[in-house]
Amino acid sequence: QNSFIRSNSYNINTMKKIVILTCLFFYFFKGYALAFSCNLNKYQIGKSLSNFDEERKIFVYREILNGIGSITIPIEYPCKETEANGTIVSVFFINDRVVRVIFDNQIKKNRILFNIANKVYNVGFKKNQKILDNNQPEQYALEKNDIYYLYANIKGINENKGNFFELFEIVDKKYEDAANKEILKIETQ
Repeated sequence: QNSFIRSNSYNINTMKKIVILTCLFFYFFKGYALAFSCNLNKYQIGKSLSNFDEERKIFVYREILNGIGSITIPIEYPCKETEANGTIVSVFFINDRVVRVIFDNQIKKNRILFNIANKVYNVGFKKNQKILDNNQPEQYALEKNDIYYLYANIKGINENKGNFFELFEIVDKKYEDAANKEILKIETQ
């Protein structure tokens, strides 16, 4: 009977471990899946301002220059709980169409915007491991179908060591100089 009790307690302990490991697996798997489970479809070049009616009720939409509007949204709004928490999304409009989207992360050092660029937007940035190994700033740029995709991961040095700034930007090539032209008009008046 003693061996039965030892055997039974061994089985119970083993089962407890299996249950705990299974729960941990699903917890971590769920966290990874949440990173890209949000819908960023409307954060695309060419989308209409009317797609952002709900956001305009909650967040401030403003005209930053003549004919150029902007709205800034925390990523938690479209994505709820993800690895990208703390990221700010700024969307710029000309003629009521999205012409620029900027993702700005200064909270988490997990290169989440690099992952969003490649996994959500299918940009195809290739990481330069040598730059990463040397702790140097990362900067990548690609052009596809008249759209620029830019990524930067800038790390602080000297007195700014420990700080960082990660940026992923999508820009319609046709409108890249629109803001500069508007600023020149204002300066010459």
